[in-house]
Amino acid sequence: MGIKHSWIAVKGLKPEQALAALEMEVAEVIPPRYLPDGIGMAQLPDDWLLFVADRKFSALEGKLVALASFGPAVACDISEVVMCSEAHGFEDGKEAWSVAYDCSRGAYELEIKGNPPPQLQAIHDELRAEQEAEGGEEADVDLMFDTPAKLAQSICGFMLGETEGEEFRYSELQRIGGEPLPKPGFFARLFGRA
Repeated sequence: MGIKHSWIAVKGLKPEQALAALEMEVAEVIPPRYLPDGIGMAQLPDDWLLFVADRKFSALEGKLVALASFGPAVACDISEVVMCSEAHGFEDGKEAWSVAYDCSRGAYELEIKGNPPPQLQAIHDELRAEQEAEGGEEADVDLMFDTPAKLAQSICGFMLGETEGEEFRYSELQRIGGEPLPKPGFFARLFGRA
């Protein structure tokens, strides 16, 4: 089974502000190379605060995406299960752009809304050249899938599995008072709303 996760990074957001907005607290700090169960928080360079959600939650819904009201934000959602990925940019708490990739639409097709950052073209061209070198649409690998994630990385510096060093730590979050986070229902998970 492939990876499914989402994350949002907000520039200038302080951990205490975020925890208050989420009505959460730090449960524990996780060693490197482990993902949080539920929702994790980490400080990134250049004043970005990151929140990673596992397959049970979505950084593009609810209180996590509402954190974009605190500053410029970028979010990413990845599902290797169905080979779909997307990146979203936020200004003043509103979505300003999005870039989505779905392998069922074709290897080189992106769904673009709004006005994404100019580096998108260079990222797309580089991955397309690599895809062609591997055999194009007939290749056993889908490098174009990484386009949204690489675009998000170009903004805040984060890409799951690539940019966390040995010193990187997630703070696993829980509801205030230690209550477990609510788990989305069966149908929410089944239809990708988790």
